[in-house]
Amino acid sequence: MALPSEQEQLSAAWRALSGVSEGTGWKVVEIRRDQNCSLRAGRQMSGNQESLVVGISGIRPDEVSHLPNARGFTVTRTDQLGDDRDCLWFAVVHQPGTPLELFTLMAVDIVRLLSQIGDQEGRLIYSQLMARIRAWQDFMRRDSSGVLSLEEEVGLIGELLTLKNMLVCGLVAQDAVEAWAGPEDGLHDFLIGVGAVEVKTTTAQAGFIAEIGSLDQLDDSARKPLYVAGVRLAQTADGQSLPELCEEITSIIRQGTGPVGSFMGRLLSAGYSPEMRDQYVRRFRCDEIGYRLVTAESPRLISATVPTAVRWVRYALNLDAIPVVASSFSEIAENLGVNQTWN
Repeated sequence: MALPSEQEQLSAAWRALSGVSEGTGWKVVEIRRDQNCSLRAGRQMSGNQESLVVGISGIRPDEVSHLPNARGFTVTRTDQLGDDRDCLWFAVVHQPGTPLELFTLMAVDIVRLLSQIGDQEGRLIYSQLMARIRAWQDFMRRDSSGVLSLEEEVGLIGELLTLKNMLVCGLVAQDAVEAWAGPEDGLHDFLIGVGAVEVKTTTAQAGFIAEIGSLDQLDDSARKPLYVAGVRLAQTADGQSLPELCEEITSIIRQGTGPVGSFMGRLLSAGYSPEMRDQYVRRFRCDEIGYRLVTAESPRLISATVPTAVRWVRYALNLDAIPVVASSFSEIAENLGVNQTWN
């Protein structure tokens, strides 16, 4: 008989714990226990909301920073449960008004994360747990459906293909993942070496019109060199879906002993959850990646060249006006001050 999935375990536990109760304590069912981490599905008797309760050993109360909260859930410290006296306990609590299905996706992801890191040192467990919860905080700020729009999907695929190009060209997996700043609202999509790479993606068969979102996006005064990676996609039946691309990059990062957890967190911040993979049925083929170097002669609007009264702009730029200088990250790595080491 097949073992129940994490989602089935959680749903069954919450059903078993449902019902009105008096008092202020917790009703819990243990999900798993590792060396430095205990995980329980629970309901707080005062509110009866579905919760995930996590106990972490080896950390002190003064090491706990501000706990993240978002639409859909809260994170709080709670009293010790059972005989785990050396644990600090944290409760991730579902809030009314948010679909339980979406909260369950987050809970399942946390269960899977903790199953991978539960034997690590307590401070590392805590930091990785909070990082993943903050990624879900970003995810839940988005549309409540949990599914990217076509425009967002195309943009994310462009960034992922650029990341993949960096990885296959020999950039160390940890450096590549840490350089990916786009999902965390970075000024540029990749902050790498001494410079940066901004990614623009199109599905147009001819021409390359890119939307520039601010006066800073093509300003190389802070980080130089600044490249624009132009990614051209074609939607086709023999292409690759977004989930397949994510899984391929995950495999490359894992082979390079890179931070898979950090990569998954960035995917969440970008609005993609693997649990929603069935919603992404479109398939795309990458027809081109071209790196363009931004220089003083490049057509652009930046603060230094517009009237001081102009405070904010968004404009469309024909990227074909900026020459392509490279078709592979390996050709620009040295200029960015990056050492390529094969993973």
